[in-house]
Amino acid sequence: MRAGPARLLFCLVAAVTSAALADPLVEGLSNRGVFGSGRFTDHSYADVLPALAAALVFAALFVVGVVRRTVPRSRLGHATAWLRESRAAVPPQTAMRLFPVTFALQIVTLFGAETLEQIAVAGHAFGGAVWLGGPVLASLGLHAAIGLLVVAVLARLLDWVARSIVEVIDLLRRLVLEWDSLSPLRAVIGSLAPPRPLDVPAIAASHGRAPPHFHAR
Repeated sequence: MRAGPARLLFCLVAAVTSAALADPLVEGLSNRGVFGSGRFTDHSYADVLPALAAALVFAALFVVGVVRRTVPRSRLGHATAWLRESRAAVPPQTAMRLFPVTFALQIVTLFGAETLEQIAVAGHAFGGAVWLGGPVLASLGLHAAIGLLVVAVLARLLDWVARSIVEVIDLLRRLVLEWDSLSPLRAVIGSLAPPRPLDVPAIAASHGRAPPHFHAR
C-alpha cells in the first residue's frame, strides 16, 4: 500500500469511527433536553454498531496494507526501523494535517448513516437537520472535538498495532532460521560427504554387507 492510499484509508477509518462515537453522544444530549425542547433526533441508534463494524474493517485493511508493505521491503530484524522511517504508516503530525479531510468524510458518513437509518426504521428520511442530532453549531463542534481526539488516538494505536505485527513476523522468521541452522538432522546430513569415486567399486563389491568384526584377543 502506497502512502497516498494509506493516508486516505486512515482518514476513512478515523471518519467512520468518529461519526459512530460522536453521533450517540450528540443525540443523547439532545434527547435529555440539553439543547432545548426542539426535535433534533430520530430517537434511534441503529446505525452505531454497523458504523463501528465498518470502521473495524477499514482499520484491519489499513494495518494489513502497512504490514504487507513493510515486511517484504525490509531486511530481517530491521522491519520496524524501516516502518518508523518510511511513509507506510501515518505519523501523528501527518494525521493532524489530514484532519480537514477526515472531518469532511466524518460529516458525509454521519449524513449517509443517519439517512439510511431513518429510511430503515421509519420508512422515509426526516429531512432538515435531524441527521445532525442536535443544533448545527453544537453538533458540528462536538463532532469536530471527538474527531480530533479519534485522529490523535488512532494515529498512535494503528501504528503500534502494525509495528507489533511486524515484530512478531520478524521474531518468527528469526526463530525459523535459527531452528533450521541448529537442527540435529540438518547437522548430520551436512556432515555426510558423498562417496569418493575410488570408493564406489569397493562399496559395490560388498553387496550391502557390513564391515567384518574383529575380536580382541
